[in-house]
Amino acid sequence: MFRKYTSRYTIGAQVARGRKSIAPERPVAWPAETVWAAAAYAHRINDGEYRKENEYRIDENGHYTHEVVRGRNRDIMNQALRDEDLITDQDRELGNRARDYVSKQILVKALKGTMSGFEQSLQQAVAATEFDEWRSRLELSVIASQIRSYEQAVQVEQAMEGISTEPVAAVGAKVETDVTVVKSVYSQNYGVYFITAVTADRRAVFFSYRERLANGHQCRVRGTVKGHRENSTQLNRVKIV
Repeated sequence: MFRKYTSRYTIGAQVARGRKSIAPERPVAWPAETVWAAAAYAHRINDGEYRKENEYRIDENGHYTHEVVRGRNRDIMNQALRDEDLITDQDRELGNRARDYVSKQILVKALKGTMSGFEQSLQQAVAATEFDEWRSRLELSVIASQIRSYEQAVQVEQAMEGISTEPVAAVGAKVETDVTVVKSVYSQNYGVYFITAVTADRRAVFFSYRERLANGHQCRVRGTVKGHRENSTQLNRVKIV
């Protein structure tokens, strides 16, 4: 039986031995202050909105085009990290405030032992002092969303400042009252928005509603008192009058 003989001195073997190993390119690294400032820059460019996906222009026929109206915050953040001249002193100040605020909130969550998976990722992002483009992709994406979250949290705290902790009415009572919305959070589990609002006499109410109500929206609601939370009255079967 004929067996092909292959010499270790073949051209392929000589070429392989002649190759030199190429050192891998080192990833770009940024200090935490710059990363949070870049997130604030993206927040400013998108007019205070957080976009997880690109927003595309719609033509006169109602069809989406390839023209990006607003880019993803993460992509805009990357642009600022590549060109730090885009970042202003105001961006750096906002980034520092947001990082400090989020750090304190995460610490409270950690002490209570009530952290979600996202909050655990956020804890790692807040604690990091340096980020690189290869190993810190998750942390960078998390930080990109936190400037808007910080500003919303501050707005809620300001709106809730000085409210009365007294219940609006007894459990089971039907109430009708004017309110100003201070927070609206969508629940994927229940398919509704959880609304936090303040009544005209500065008492907090909490209820679910099928549609989003914008912060600052004023309306008259009718519902039944379901229970009393720590600082608010929970309403059930709420209707906008």
